[in-house]
Amino acid sequence: MRFPSIGEPGAEKILLFGRSHQVLGLDSNGVRVFTRLGIVDEANSYAATYRVVQMVVEPYQSLGYEWLIRAHQLLRQHGQEVCRRTRPRCDRCCLTNVCAYFSAASSGLSTSE
Repeated sequence: MRFPSIGEPGAEKILLFGRSHQVLGLDSNGVRVFTRLGIVDEANSYAATYRVVQMVVEPYQSLGYEWLIRAHQLLRQHGQEVCRRTRPRCDRCCLTNVCAYFSAASSGLSTSE
């Protein structure tokens, strides 16, 4: 994290893909999936939300690099293509039955972007 513009998520992603540390280094797309599903609450800052996500996924770190890398890739792709920051494509999502964001949107409540 000594390099400019490399924060905790970026450093952890480098450590994961370099197979140096078994940590699920998610980008904002993956973190958004966790918050929208209601697995974690969005904190006052992205860094705080990221730390809560890391606490939630810590038990899965023992599953190994390949599992963590695949989880990272799937969460990133889902966040980019389906669970987008703006105009999420809930009609394409296979997780609507367990998604807090979809449930709130479907019941007419406002949801934060």
